[in-house]
Amino acid sequence: MTAPAPYTIAMCRFAPVRAFAADGAFLPDALADNVARHCAQIERAAGDHGARLVAFPEFALTGHAMLSNDQWVAGSLTFPGPETDRIAEAAQRAGAYVVIQAAERHAAFPGRYFLSAAILTPDRGVALVHRKNYAFSLRTSPIDVHDAFVDAFGPDAFLPVLDTPLGGLGLTIGAEPHWPEAIRSLAMKGAELVINPIAATPRIDYMGRPGAGVARQARAFENMIYFAMTNVAGTNIAATNVAGGEDAPPPEIYDYKGAAAGVAAGAFTLATVDMAALRAWRATPAANFLAQIQPIHDSRHEAAPWPRNILPDAPAADAARIVGVEAAVWRGMKAYREP
Repeated sequence: MTAPAPYTIAMCRFAPVRAFAADGAFLPDALADNVARHCAQIERAAGDHGARLVAFPEFALTGHAMLSNDQWVAGSLTFPGPETDRIAEAAQRAGAYVVIQAAERHAAFPGRYFLSAAILTPDRGVALVHRKNYAFSLRTSPIDVHDAFVDAFGPDAFLPVLDTPLGGLGLTIGAEPHWPEAIRSLAMKGAELVINPIAATPRIDYMGRPGAGVARQARAFENMIYFAMTNVAGTNIAATNVAGGEDAPPPEIYDYKGAAAGVAAGAFTLATVDMAALRAWRATPAANFLAQIQPIHDSRHEAAPWPRNILPDAPAADAARIVGVEAAVWRGMKAYREP
C-alpha cells in the first residue's frame, strides 16, 4: 500500500458546554451548541491549518457530570445519528477525517450506554466506532456483555482498526492507554496512528499516579505508532457549565520513535504525520519491536482473567459490583502463583 504524503493532524483543545442541568436533566440545546462548535472547529482546522484529521476530546459533545445510568442514557447519542450527520457534513466540506467521543446508546442494548468514540470520514460519515473497554466506570463495557456484543458487532469490534488513505487508524478512550495490551492489540491489527480523546482535569490521571504522564509516549515508542491525545480545556468539567482556565493538561502527540511532535497553535495542537517514514522505520533492521515479539512469556493474568458477561441483564447498580470483580480476579491471580 502506497503511503500518503505527510499530512497535518489537529488535536482540538475544547471547552464543552455541559448538556446536563444541576439535577441531571438532559439539555438538548447545549448538545446542539457543542455540535455547532465542532463543525466550526473542523472547518477552521482544515481551512487555517490544512488539517486532514481533526480530533476532539472525551465528553466534548456533552461535558461531564456525575449522573445515573438512566441520565446518561437520556443524554446519549447514536452512531450514526442526527448529531454525527451534522458533524459528518462539516467533515465532508473540509475534506477531513474527524474523531469524536460521546456516550452512546444502541438498540441492541436497551437501557445501557457505552462510552464510545467514532471516526468520521469525508465520504462515508461514521466509519468506525470504538466502545471503551478498560478503566473503572459504571458505563457498560463490551466485555460486560461479551456474547451479546459479539452477536451485535462481530468478534473484531473490541479494538477495531480502520484502513484509510491516511494510514491505519485506531481509537482509545480516556485511561485505556494505561493498559499496554490495548494499544499493542491495535498495533498488531494494523494501527499506525492511535487517537486518544480524554477528559482530564486538572491531572492526566485521576489517581495522581506519576507514571500516567509517560504512558502515552511509551505506547508510541513500543508499538512504533503515532499516538495523539487530545484533552478538554478547563479546570473542572464536572462542576462548571462552561469550562474555563488553563489547568487541564494540554494535548500530546508522539511520533513512532516516542518523540514529542505536537506544536501549540491557539485552540489546536498540530503535528505532521509521515506514514512513509513510519513504514520505513518499521522496515529498518533491528528496529521493529512488533516483529521481535517472542513466545516466551508466561501470561499469569490468563489464569484468572477479567470474566466475560458479568452484567448480561442490566448495568451495574453501583461501584461495589465492579470492585468485587476486581478483588476476585486478584485473588485468583495470587492463588495461581502461590504454592
